[in-house]
Amino acid sequence: MPVDLEKWIVRKKVFWSRIWEDLEIGYLDRDLLPLLIELNLRPYTYTLSSCSGRIILVDSVKPWARKGTNVIFKKHAPITHEELVRVTREPCAEALWLIVSGPIIHASTASLKEAGELLRVARRAGFKHSGVLSMHKVKGIIVEMLTGIKAIHIIKKGEEFITPVSELSKVVAVANELLEDAKEALKRLVNEVRSSRPERLDSFIIRDLQRKQHFSIF
Repeated sequence: MPVDLEKWIVRKKVFWSRIWEDLEIGYLDRDLLPLLIELNLRPYTYTLSSCSGRIILVDSVKPWARKGTNVIFKKHAPITHEELVRVTREPCAEALWLIVSGPIIHASTASLKEAGELLRVARRAGFKHSGVLSMHKVKGIIVEMLTGIKAIHIIKKGEEFITPVSELSKVVAVANELLEDAKEALKRLVNEVRSSRPERLDSFIIRDLQRKQHFSIF
């Protein structure tokens, strides 16, 4: 299915602008910025919602449930023992789960050839669980890039602690170690994308980066 390139380019410019709007209001996961720039420099790629890796705490019957799940805490950086203890003191309706997840990157490409190239780059960086999610004439070919980095640990069920409070410092240490693995995976992906730049880069993105002045593309 061919992508309508003209409409696709319009969408790319819109999503590029959103990156900087999100950065301005503090919504953007800043660790993602080097990768977002690299991917958008490719003429036939633009980025969608993504995450650099995070630690979250959810109140839910099951850690993968969507309905009835309440995200209590979220951080894209290492957590502290004090932060975890503070969350555990809050009332829990179902069960409190700590979840560490690796980077997840979503991008739209304007061709199957470009999608294939992104997947090859992602897998070289260790993002072995990557693939094509969907194809749309205007939205493009949506690629998901992700690693196998993920850990789930139950802290308490209702008000009963499954993990003793005295052991929470160990949980924090392991969670932060896994998050560091996630951040290293992201760096590998940035390096792989950078080393795989096409000969021709997106002139609109280059001009906009030059206008912003505080970013170098080389």
